[in-house]
Amino acid sequence: MSPNLCRAISTLRRTIQRIDKRCILFLDEAALRLNEAPRSTIVMPGETAYVVVDDNTAYARRYDMIACCTIDRVFPPIIYTPDERKQEGVKGINKHMLLQYIRNILAQACGALDRYPLYLVLDRARIHHVEDIIQEFHDWGCQELKEVWKMPTKAAKRMSPLDNSIFHDWKERIRSRGPILESNIEQLMTDEWNNITPRILHAHYKHCGLFRDRNTFFDCPDPATHKHKTSR
Repeated sequence: MSPNLCRAISTLRRTIQRIDKRCILFLDEAALRLNEAPRSTIVMPGETAYVVVDDNTAYARRYDMIACCTIDRVFPPIIYTPDERKQEGVKGINKHMLLQYIRNILAQACGALDRYPLYLVLDRARIHHVEDIIQEFHDWGCQELKEVWKMPTKAAKRMSPLDNSIFHDWKERIRSRGPILESNIEQLMTDEWNNITPRILHAHYKHCGLFRDRNTFFDCPDPATHKHKTSR
């Protein structure tokens, strides 16, 4: 981790710290496979421990989700099935699918917040085209989106509440629900995303150092070498 990367993360953190967190949106993509299963189970003495899945191979069918949140709510997600990705001729989520989500769901949901201005934070995935995303929001019900910011490369694990680690908690909650089957996986994904509470969101925003009371270099991996000036 270079000093320049730490400084880039600090600069964006400082910007976010000075803004009402209800106006800061994070968007990202996540995926769940049919071979996802609980990490532990309870069995009677002498019985073999096992979990039920539809596919236990490394090539299990994958369901992709695009999701967005702010500090006090999650927005409705969209889930793309393997068959839908096959129709699009893609292995993952492409730019068209992302803009479709904004057009059909997210822009109107964010516009209904009646908050201005709104800021959207993204990672540097190739499908995240800033100008197209802003235009899609403005065309489909959310003139309140003012700017889109991209996190520095390799920074998502340090400053995105979704990567650190709402998506992890989300997957754990799905696994705890029992067998993950083709017949229930989309419902489980949607239910557990919608069950994420403002308290959980607030904790993850705080953990990422997005509040004013946190030193923006608090998670520098090598402070003795980098010698950053303390920033609050």
